[in-house]
Amino acid sequence: MTRSELVTEYRRLIDQPHENIVTSTMANADINTAYRELINKIVGWNYRAYYTSSTITTTANVAYVALPSDCIWVNKLMDSACEQLPHKDLELFDISLSAGTPLAWDTAGRKIYFTPTASSALTYTIWYTYMPSNLSSNSSTPEFIPGFEDIIALKAAINSKLIREEEAKDMVQLQYGERLNALRLAIMTQQTSSSKRVIGSSYDIGEY
Repeated sequence: MTRSELVTEYRRLIDQPHENIVTSTMANADINTAYRELINKIVGWNYRAYYTSSTITTTANVAYVALPSDCIWVNKLMDSACEQLPHKDLELFDISLSAGTPLAWDTAGRKIYFTPTASSALTYTIWYTYMPSNLSSNSSTPEFIPGFEDIIALKAAINSKLIREEEAKDMVQLQYGERLNALRLAIMTQQTSSSKRVIGSSYDIGEY
């Protein structure tokens, strides 16, 4: 489904076919909000549902590197020899170490910190869970399991609180619950023992 089709379905669910109350800008924003909320649910079920890699390069004598803009959380870092760089809690970093080749990493805010600080430009491959881009045009399609896109419109309708009739509201809630359960079953796969570091925190996300 395209964003335009999702908006049409959203308007049908809330019985607002025209722009008198819900403008196109509002409807598009509601769809994108619901989309992001569902992505956050999905990566809670399976962090590899939206998983990618990129490269980052250190700067000599700078303790950190900025995270990719779409990064939700980091799974692992690999050096140029394809060896995994160990993770270590930032609060346990030895700040007395001189700059050299990093031995470990952690995240804080929107940055990856290294210990010791890199003394030269080093390139690492970062594997991470990402947030897909917003649906920016009417022809944009969500990065979603095919056949489940309609749940975005259902979620947007529930979020809007614009469904007036109680019977219709109950029906949408029921449909959303059924579709969410089906989506969860489709997304869930056997999890690995790898930990996922939550950005801006000092703990790993648990399996749930």
